Amino acid sequence: MESYWFDSHSHMNDDPFLEGFDEYISRALESNVRRINLICLNRAQLEYALKKKETYPFLDATFGYHPEDVDKVSEEDIRYLESVIDDPRIIALGEIGLDYYWVSDNKEKQKELFIRQIEIANRANKPIVIHSRSAAQDSFDILKQYAGTKVLLHCFGESNEMMREYLRLGYYVSFTGVLTFKNSKNVQHNAATADIDRIMIETDCPYMTPVPLRGQQNESSYVRYVGEFLANLRQMSVEDLQRQLIANYERFFHEED
Repeated sequence: MESYWFDSHSHMNDDPFLEGFDEYISRALESNVRRINLICLNRAQLEYALKKKETYPFLDATFGYHPEDVDKVSEEDIRYLESVIDDPRIIALGEIGLDYYWVSDNKEKQKELFIRQIEIANRANKPIVIHSRSAAQDSFDILKQYAGTKVLLHCFGESNEMMREYLRLGYYVSFTGVLTFKNSKNVQHNAATADIDRIMIETDCPYMTPVPLRGQQNESSYVRYVGEFLANLRQMSVEDLQRQLIANYERFFHEED
């Protein structure tokens, strides 16, 4: 099997990257990043991602409505999601979930949107990619009750105990550049102890730039720093880790249950 890096969660279809997109892709390929999952949070981002996929077939697309946008999501938006989710170019539904960090007075509305999108994914038999911030227990309870397809917890930063509960359900966890931060002991412990066949890596660019480039705008080419840190943490060769991560990515996104 070939060995290379992937970015399971990239926002390079968003404004900071639209000018010079080809250069960002070129730098990713130079860093041996050969698969990038573009997270699409609205119709325009999805259409852009699918257009770019015509030029770069190794791009994947995931589509769903972010909890921070709950007040902007209309019934027309829901109908649009339902109308496109069966497109084989869309590999998952997300990022969806709950975010109580900035706003917590709309929890019920967030939960309703979360559950509706899970149910759409269930009907389409598409995996879901989860955003959960300051909402650990509510996210867990909703997923346990409603999720009927594969689940990936993006940018995982909850407790080791919560991670174990998710892993027992067969879910996957993904780690960002936060893994490389000196004070991220909890995240490092999670990455070191998670089941190796349930791990993925990501940039979540333009955010969470890994060491040694922390402070700069993140991009998909930098996912290799996350991967190299994880290989060292797990005491694996880079090539062995790459092959394991590729198997995880393919199993989650491209193999039907």
